Amino acid sequence: MSKIDPQQFLLIIGSMKSATTSLFSLLAEHPEICPSEPKEPEFFSKHQGHRKEIARYEDLWDFDPARHRIAMEGSTGYTKFGERGAAEAIHAYGIRPRLVYMVRNPFDRIESHYNFMRRNPDWRRPITHPDLVQTSNYYLYLKDFGAVFGPENLLLLDYDDFVRDPKQMANDVCAFAGLPEMAEIADASARNVTEKPKSELERTLRRMAPGLVSQSPDFVKRPLRRAMEAIRPDKTRLTSAQRQQITADLAPDMARLQAEFGVDVARWGF
Repeated sequence: MSKIDPQQFLLIIGSMKSATTSLFSLLAEHPEICPSEPKEPEFFSKHQGHRKEIARYEDLWDFDPARHRIAMEGSTGYTKFGERGAAEAIHAYGIRPRLVYMVRNPFDRIESHYNFMRRNPDWRRPITHPDLVQTSNYYLYLKDFGAVFGPENLLLLDYDDFVRDPKQMANDVCAFAGLPEMAEIADASARNVTEKPKSELERTLRRMAPGLVSQSPDFVKRPLRRAMEAIRPDKTRLTSAQRQQITADLAPDMARLQAEFGVDVARWGF
């Protein structure tokens, strides 16, 4: 039998590129929260290549019942397009988690998602691909998870609020999880910030010689990194036409997001 009660789980389920890594890192400093290893095991995802292959979900934690009250993980793949059914899979496993979901300006999120994925030399999709656009369809995933676990077990957060006051947001999550506030937070700076996408030359070099940079001596590594950084292309931004198309695609569910969850979508242009 697991030493973690089904109601002791806290899942940060998304959205991708909305400061979930930063929030996870802050909450991991709480003495009564046990973070998973890795942060995004994707145990209940079907199509995430980085899914942690492990037999028992509970084995993701070094959980000590004497000091831990919450087992936390942060798989944003549960709310990516193509992973519909994650909520049902979590429920079928037998856990009853508290769920945290962070929304962000959908256009900013899509751009960040796209530039992050371009770091993979084998990734070739347009910025308007449904995998990117529909991951910003926040209503879709809130509806799915709310229907399975109930709205009382779902905490909706805003990326802009996190940027303004990360400590307050971390403590909001603590209150939601039934934990005391964190007296101090050692580091509230952003984690997992998307760097500039790699150039075609850099992609080729890294594909042909994966350890070229990391395994080189420092006197070679530093100038090599500087040279690669210098030829990296600028981050891609959505064009006006692309924004208009995405607005049309997302508008119906953005209206529902505002009506049912009180999110001000007008500030995003909807």
